[in-house]
Amino acid sequence: MGITRTRQAYEFRTGIAPPLGEIRAWLREQLSEVGRATIADTELLTTELVTNAHEHADGVAELRVSVPSGRHVVRVEVDDFRPHLQPRRVKNRDPASPRGRGLALVDAISAQWGVDAGAGCKTVWAEIPVP
Repeated sequence: MGITRTRQAYEFRTGIAPPLGEIRAWLREQLSEVGRATIADTELLTTELVTNAHEHADGVAELRVSVPSGRHVVRVEVDDFRPHLQPRRVKNRDPASPRGRGLALVDAISAQWGVDAGAGCKTVWAEIPVP
């Protein structure tokens, strides 16, 4: 791919729900080098990770996006304030419920994803393939 880019971070305002529309617009600005399908996948995946952090982990500390040089992926990293709370898929999900599909979506869209715990926060990251 050959794109060399440092990680770009989105600034969150405290005390309010994440402005998902603004975040998606910010992602489109940051990812102008990749195709529309990759941007759409990145928007959806990022919305899920940010929403999970907001709803389950006391908010989002930081969102970062990068296109690592020499790799055909977009990397998304979302930090939250609950390092000991690990993401988990909902088993036995009620098919009528509007909730419980986020991590299944992340799993389906990403090439890989994971969690890195640190002091006072954790990072949930995912890599979206760039064709």
